[in-house]
Amino acid sequence: MRTRRNPIYKRILSEIENEVQIHPNYADLQNQFALLLMFEGEMEKAESHFLEALRLNTKYREAILNLGFLFTEMRRWKEAEEIFLSEAKRHPKDGFLHHVLGILYLQTGREKEAAARIHKAIQTHPYYRDYYKKRGVWQKGMVHLTQKAERSLKKIHLNHHTAQFHNFNGLYLSKKGKFTQAVKELGKAARLRPDDFIFHANLGTVYYYQGAYPKAIHEFQKALRIDPSYGMGYANLGYVYGLMSHMREALRCMKKAVQMNPQYADLHYNLALLYSDRKRYKEAVFELKKALHINPNYLFARINLGVLYEDQKRWKEARREYRKILRITPDDEHIRKRLERIS
Repeated sequence: MRTRRNPIYKRILSEIENEVQIHPNYADLQNQFALLLMFEGEMEKAESHFLEALRLNTKYREAILNLGFLFTEMRRWKEAEEIFLSEAKRHPKDGFLHHVLGILYLQTGREKEAAARIHKAIQTHPYYRDYYKKRGVWQKGMVHLTQKAERSLKKIHLNHHTAQFHNFNGLYLSKKGKFTQAVKELGKAARLRPDDFIFHANLGTVYYYQGAYPKAIHEFQKALRIDPSYGMGYANLGYVYGLMSHMREALRCMKKAVQMNPQYADLHYNLALLYSDRKRYKEAVFELKKALHINPNYLFARINLGVLYEDQKRWKEARREYRKILRITPDDEHIRKRLERIS
């Protein structure tokens, strides 16, 4: 794929190049710039920036994988194989890496090794069973690499970094407030890599900011089906259901998010607000205290705790919280007046 034909990609490339010049020590920017250069066809230049990203951050997995895909595009098969084998050893249960190695071995005519990797991909990620079945590769529990199946698989070796390319462009456009264009880019990423939860999660986030709540829910649910350990997916669903006034669903999802991410003060705070809306004050107080235990300077949590105590006529506790707030923000006239009123 070449980006010269699309003025949006050209403009993003120019803007990121300027940012790289200003912040040359940011590994993220180096990786993003290299990805854009790769799709511009400037392979050697892309390689130098991927390597720079890895010099700055030797464990930067996205840059490692992107460099591996750059080598496959340049037909530097041995170097690509070394990268993907190394990553597969580090992450033996990552079906995607076995899938990538299977495709690479097909490209180099190593059918036996390709079949073994495809089998591992199926064993480690259920998505690939259906994926290979549709292409006639997986039949009756066996790998069958017919010529037709091989041709089909060889065509898709670029899907991962093509998806990363569209994902990055989508996120960049969303930061600029260009949500319609962002949705198009992130939709392309999700279609290219339907097995990767992050593309659906990012698309859901853009729909959320766009106000397209049912579509946001659909994408967050897809992300969670792919990766049930994605705790923030439940938090995002909780936010959307809350905005849609589906409070029972919002509460269910936020409780799940807190269970999976107990160290996030914001999630305890948002769960407390949901409890408070349903007049479940004891549970709301408990969650606000949890948030404040994690972050004692969390002003919104402390203000809400003071207000909850005041609503329940627990004057002593309310005064205590308001005094703590004034020690942090002594110029808060609103809290000062509340304190004076109940003192």
